[in-house]
Amino acid sequence: MKFERYGLGIAKGLGVTIKYLWRHPITTQYPEQRLTTSRRIRGNELIWDKERCSGCTTCARTCPQGAIFITTGKDVINFAPCSQACPAGIEIPRYLRFITEGKPAEAVAIIREKIPFPFVCGRVCIHPCEKNCQRTQLDGAISIRALKRYATDHDATLSWKENSRVAASTGKRVAIVGGGPAGLTAAYYLAKLGHKVTVYEALPEPGGMMRVGIPDYRLPKNLLKAEIKEIENVGVEIKTNARVESLDKLFAEGFQAVFLAIGAHEGMKLDIEGEDKAGVVDCAAFLRDVSLGRDVKVGSRVAIIGGGNAAIDSARTALRLGAKEVTMVYRRTRAEMPAAPEEVEAAMDEGVKFSYLAAPTRIIGQNGALQLESVRMELGEPDASGRRRPEPVKGSEFIMEFDNIIAAIGQRPNVPKQFGIPTGRGNVIEANKDTLATSKEGVFAGGDAMTGPASVIQAIAAGRQAAISIDKYLGGKGVITEKLAPPQVRLSPLTQAQGGQRVSLPELESAERVSNFNEVELGLPREKAVEEGNRCLRCDVGYTVEQLEVDIGYCISCGLCVESCPRHALDMGYEYEKSKYRREELVMKKENFLESKDKPSAYFRPEFEKSLPPQTLLIDRDKQRKK
Repeated sequence: MKFERYGLGIAKGLGVTIKYLWRHPITTQYPEQRLTTSRRIRGNELIWDKERCSGCTTCARTCPQGAIFITTGKDVINFAPCSQACPAGIEIPRYLRFITEGKPAEAVAIIREKIPFPFVCGRVCIHPCEKNCQRTQLDGAISIRALKRYATDHDATLSWKENSRVAASTGKRVAIVGGGPAGLTAAYYLAKLGHKVTVYEALPEPGGMMRVGIPDYRLPKNLLKAEIKEIENVGVEIKTNARVESLDKLFAEGFQAVFLAIGAHEGMKLDIEGEDKAGVVDCAAFLRDVSLGRDVKVGSRVAIIGGGNAAIDSARTALRLGAKEVTMVYRRTRAEMPAAPEEVEAAMDEGVKFSYLAAPTRIIGQNGALQLESVRMELGEPDASGRRRPEPVKGSEFIMEFDNIIAAIGQRPNVPKQFGIPTGRGNVIEANKDTLATSKEGVFAGGDAMTGPASVIQAIAAGRQAAISIDKYLGGKGVITEKLAPPQVRLSPLTQAQGGQRVSLPELESAERVSNFNEVELGLPREKAVEEGNRCLRCDVGYTVEQLEVDIGYCISCGLCVESCPRHALDMGYEYEKSKYRREELVMKKENFLESKDKPSAYFRPEFEKSLPPQTLLIDRDKQRKK
């Protein structure tokens, strides 16, 4: 057997195996599982995932026996997993490729095809796309949010405007109640469809929670104002300090449709004794007053009750207002905190303290200070959220003393009763989940007002759906799709992952940032952005597989095809054996490939982690066997 057919394939497989062994500890998912230092499981069962396969032919070229035959049809574009996870459906791989080509303006054009707030999302998006990034199976997700920010920061031409169009007037009028991300997004797309749109905002400035709920050190307000200005430029009228109390009045003024996007600005109560004392405030009011430049004073010791992003924002803001000691009191552990991990890390770097497994029971005023009595908690069975339920430990009460206490346990919408709109649990507006239509004719609702507190990108997605539904209601086709970016050159699927580890985003030093509201994240330089963009696996580019066959007579079950597949489309198991002798019967066609019966492993498929037994270090498993 020639070396170039066998030895080279073995050498490649050995190199990949050593790479995985270096990056991962040797663990087993099941007690009976044999030792494996990579995702290759040698066996006589081959499983093919057609949804993951891109037809790149890497498996056929890697096979040392030449046992795999694959032919493909014309190239097709797949909807990448990251784009599927994005609530707004941004075509992420496309704009990453433009970044690697040195074309940030074209990258911004792709982003703007789906959202009117690229600057905002490049800084504060919760990036669900990164959790779905297939690169996590190798060495870590691509830093998609940071690359979105890079593109917006370096767009010097604003070329997206060249293809942006506003339709002729339809003569229809739409009222948007609430000037947050959902309301402004709906207003933007409805105006581009030719409708006359007026936004009513109760606050002194538009932007909703983007304006009054996210501190300047995360989202500079000049960038938000610039993006709102672009929305006004397409014909949207924004009225501030304009609280709406009656929907009937809006219809009487000539509006044919109303979209309720009032957000969730009312802080929830702790429901404990003493929470009405001076010095106790909810985080929504606290962050709102700070953002609007009102005189907000805090003492040297501040407690934050809660564990979400708003709680983290309140803690870091209190430090910047002069607090010497900020303590977050949370009833679960850090593992259950809903706040973004990077935000928690930033708070810890800045000196915020954390008191886990503690729940407040009452607040006592004592000599001008506030005594927070809490009880220790322990985690029990999972609740409806999937997190383990905290349960009080009897006799574990303790007291901490503070100057201010900020409750950050959630917000809810404040829906005027005059609207006559049914509301559900948490005072959220009840509306059709698909169309966002309420039970009242011509009235639609979305964003936090319908879902409860969520994220900016989810609110933007709701605004897009509202624009589609309202346009259809007014007699239009509901088409808000835009093509703002130029076409890209034809690409082939990757046959080998490029690049190394995920890039780190540069930040101001902790000591330098806690005394001001300057932006903490500094953005990526061009070299790092291109390097990070090149890590993309091109999950949106693939070929249709017309023929895929494995000659079992030649296959030695070495697993190199499984090892080499860049999309993790192949697996091997033990439960199948081909006991045929005629050559034509030894060729297994793609229609006959087995569906996976193998026990899934979270070693390289982390999405299975929650439903599987805990992984055990190999040495620990062997100790258990000896016992």
